[in-house]
Amino acid sequence: MFYRKYRKTILPALFLPLFLIVWELYIRIFHVPNYLLPGPAELANSMVKLFVSGDVMKHIRVTMEEILVGTVIGIVIGLVLGYIMAKIRFIERLIMPFVIIIQTAPKISLAPLFILWMGLGIESKAALVILVVSFPIMINEVSAIRSIEDNVYNLMKVLKASKWQTFCKIEVPYSIEMMLSGIKLALTQAMTGAVIGEMIGAKAGLGYLLTLGSETYDIKMILNAVILLSVIGLALYLISELIEKKALYWKVIDKSVVG
Repeated sequence: MFYRKYRKTILPALFLPLFLIVWELYIRIFHVPNYLLPGPAELANSMVKLFVSGDVMKHIRVTMEEILVGTVIGIVIGLVLGYIMAKIRFIERLIMPFVIIIQTAPKISLAPLFILWMGLGIESKAALVILVVSFPIMINEVSAIRSIEDNVYNLMKVLKASKWQTFCKIEVPYSIEMMLSGIKLALTQAMTGAVIGEMIGAKAGLGYLLTLGSETYDIKMILNAVILLSVIGLALYLISELIEKKALYWKVIDKSVVG
């Protein structure tokens, strides 16, 4: 009974120490050089030194700013464009080919252009994040609005509802689930856009640390940057999960009632 209740917490908690033990044993048994792969304790010590010095906080802040600014703007653009394209098919036929071309182009190939146009600051990285974030939200919004049956719209016309009332009472509730799933996907991809931009050209950021560590053959710096990026990515995913659960609370209630 106890295991069933807490297994989602117990299993990850057991995996982490097991992984660290295997890591340490691998280094000791195969005599892996320190410059190729440091041990867990040594890596943790270098991470502590990074935080004590205060240098790493600047890089975390820069990356987070790029992600947040790009994500907010990308969500707005994705929702607005998605809604317009869902309602006006001519606009969809006009815009969609360009959107597909941009999205199929490797983001790493677009990063130098953004940096050339906007510089090494936050603007170029935020633009890459916007590019990555807006597409899944836009596609989900189009699918969500198109999934609303004509009978629902006809009923609102019979009730003499205004366009604003139809939007608030029908389109938003019907589309919110797919919209939130698009935002969840976008949040997990947002960090990719920021890091790609930082690795191509930046003055600060966790992607910049990855490039710096690679150029100076500092494996500890590279691994610490990867760990921090993984933590940020996990945090963004958990936040999106929480938002989805709070926004779709009525579905949880329905399931509990049915169960």
